Amino acid sequence: MTEADTVPGGRAAVSLGAVVLAVWMAAAAASAQEGAAPPDTGRSAIAAAAGGGERWSLARCVATALERNVDARSAHARTVQARGGALGAWGGVLPTISAGLVYGYQIPDKQSSVFFVDSLAFLTKRRQQEGASAGVEANLLSLPSWSEKRRQDHLRAGAVESEAEARNGVVYAVKQQYFELLKSERLAEVSRESERLARDEEARAEALFQVGTVARGDVLKARARRAQTQLDRIRAENQVEIQRSRLKQVLGLKPETALEIEGLLDETIAVPDSASAVERALKERPELGRAGAAERAARAGLFGARAARLPQISGALSVDRTKYTNRLEQLGVAEFDDTHYATVWQGQVRLSLPIFDGFALEGGMKSAKGALLEAEAQRRQRELDVAVEVQQAWLSLREAVERIGVAKEGLASAEEDYKFSKGRYDLGAGTILDLLNAEVSLAQAKQSYVESLADAHVAEAALERAVGERRY
Repeated sequence: MTEADTVPGGRAAVSLGAVVLAVWMAAAAASAQEGAAPPDTGRSAIAAAAGGGERWSLARCVATALERNVDARSAHARTVQARGGALGAWGGVLPTISAGLVYGYQIPDKQSSVFFVDSLAFLTKRRQQEGASAGVEANLLSLPSWSEKRRQDHLRAGAVESEAEARNGVVYAVKQQYFELLKSERLAEVSRESERLARDEEARAEALFQVGTVARGDVLKARARRAQTQLDRIRAENQVEIQRSRLKQVLGLKPETALEIEGLLDETIAVPDSASAVERALKERPELGRAGAAERAARAGLFGARAARLPQISGALSVDRTKYTNRLEQLGVAEFDDTHYATVWQGQVRLSLPIFDGFALEGGMKSAKGALLEAEAQRRQRELDVAVEVQQAWLSLREAVERIGVAKEGLASAEEDYKFSKGRYDLGAGTILDLLNAEVSLAQAKQSYVESLADAHVAEAALERAVGERRY
């Protein structure tokens, strides 16, 4: 005995009027069931939970992250430090100018303050000294100082490239998380739509069962499908909030900040030529610019270490102008001030040549040579890594774009299959399993289409970062 035989009268004996009545009752029940759905199943509930407010565009998210993200701020701090090092390296090249003022006041004791001039006795009551001095020192010939200046300049250029690489990385992280949130929102919409369809099918099965058209098993299957879609909707909406909080973290926003994004998942994504993408990356990637700057800095360091064995010439020039004032007392006569000036000029040229310093110079040269070899190896390896990274990013973008077309075709077929299965079930020619399978296939096709669109945008951002042609 089949399941249909357990229904009073059998499905084959149902009149056309009973079928029409059942369909009408199913439509009415579906409307009532949809109106009685929980209020949090709509998109407005998600927006209300997120705080509402002005929607954030992708450009605004990028600008906010570049200003507030800790990685971008740390990279900028390292650039400022490198600029300070390059500025301080001028100290070994430019002259050093110094100036000073001196004031002295002395009251001598009686034994040391009495002196005689032509049998006349004088007493020194106090001594004052006021002086001003200025001096200039400079390295007239110091190749290590010039090499250090060049090395610091290369390190500064490398820090600038590192900051650009870090900012590009932050932009990629923002775009990746932005499209992840957008994908989760679209998948939540798909889950809510699937739940509405499942509620419609449950209500229709209930109505048909009431008029004796379908068996109790159809109602139970439809009810199980509705419960599953409800669970999927809950998980999808929770995933939206998880992705939203992650985007806030990337942007450097507080958790309580309202964040609603805007944007559409566009299908028009261009796939560039792979060879030209690799070529542009080898020329424009900031990471390679940083590696090249580090190699040049190491080369300058090696030159400076070798130049330390050469003679160095330095010079100094100073002038000292002093005013001396002595308060004298001629014993038994009167007091008067004795004032005179003294000016001293001093110049010096120094030639230094290291002869033996305990192998410090040899050790410094070997260390500098090792640093240069390491920098060269890292630069060559980074070139290979960038080429492979660009190729992989290009392949991922091509795959994602191809998946869009396939997913779109599958979605059209799934929609047509669902309509066909729904019509057969309404007419009693199909089973509930065929209808539910078609509904599941439709939900999966919608999810695949949304995921392919979002993945394509993320892959496009990844290729942009790998090429490094655009700097933020």
